Amino acid sequence: MENYRICPVDESSNDRMLAILESSPINANGLSLCFDKSPDIFRISAMKYHDCMHLGFFSGDDLKGFASLGFYNALIGGKEEKVFSFYHFYILPEARGNRLSELAMKEFIIAAGERATFGIALTLSGNRPVEFYMTGNKKMWMPPVRIIDELIVRSIIFSFSMKNASAYKVRNAEYDDIPEIVRMLNIEHSRRDFGVILDTDTFTERMKDRELEISDYYMAEDRRGMIRGVCLAWDCSSFRKTKVLKVSPKFYPLLWSYKSLEKILPMAPFPSAGECFRELTITDYAVENRDAGIMHSLLCEIYYRHLNRKYHFMNFASCASDNILKAASGFWSNKMVSHIAFTSLDKEKFNMNFNLPYIDIAFL
Repeated sequence: MENYRICPVDESSNDRMLAILESSPINANGLSLCFDKSPDIFRISAMKYHDCMHLGFFSGDDLKGFASLGFYNALIGGKEEKVFSFYHFYILPEARGNRLSELAMKEFIIAAGERATFGIALTLSGNRPVEFYMTGNKKMWMPPVRIIDELIVRSIIFSFSMKNASAYKVRNAEYDDIPEIVRMLNIEHSRRDFGVILDTDTFTERMKDRELEISDYYMAEDRRGMIRGVCLAWDCSSFRKTKVLKVSPKFYPLLWSYKSLEKILPMAPFPSAGECFRELTITDYAVENRDAGIMHSLLCEIYYRHLNRKYHFMNFASCASDNILKAASGFWSNKMVSHIAFTSLDKEKFNMNFNLPYIDIAFL
């Protein structure tokens, strides 16, 4: 191991951390992408977690990588618990192979053990080194880790015309709807592990912190005017974007196909290298009886209203075991799969069963 040191980092390292993030691309069929968190990589931490720990990996004074640990309150087995989550784990290629991940994880586990029992993390399917490290690590200090489900993200491409043809009328929410929104979200989250319970004051404060308008929420009503569903369509580009870094020849056939469709369908122009996709994130959703048909009505209305060459796609997700994913049927979409990894510092609770683990994809 070279002469590396691990120490806390803060907002003063923001620009360097963003540069490291861009130097850790994801390659998909010849398209090189990064999940751009500019202008402030700490914004997600402030919105999702009530406390965080950020570690930097330094060679001399040069930051070569970083990792984060966040704490938040969530329901597990119907009881509110403090949960820790590992995220933002990035190391420059020249610094890899120096046990930095292991050393950082050891510090995180020690810190987490003083404050929480349950931990969660996401690993992109196919990232075998990370998956092996998490589930195959036999270090004495490392608690056991297991995969409890998959997260399925459906990226619905704005392209073909599709309207809400159901019996449900979908409209933008108004401030008078907030108590009903909160009631429905609490019912939804109480049925799921890692769900989050709100009250009206917390909901309103959260909207303000996240710079949301009440009209960003959509309500589904039946013929009698009774509310049967709700969801948020969120443009997260102020803190998270998918940036195109490079288009290789391997991707050219797909690019040419897309550009051909641009000419006849209301599709947003494909971004050039250095540009970002425009996307909506569907989150904060709840429908009566978890009916995928009601959720489909909400998706159809949001899709139709944004079929204007401005947005490229909208993301809708849940765990693989969730029937609600059928709501994305009928749309042209791409699928991304991640593994939901769980750990418990209480060995007796490690093998507990989970129901529909909840992940808010706005903060991935």
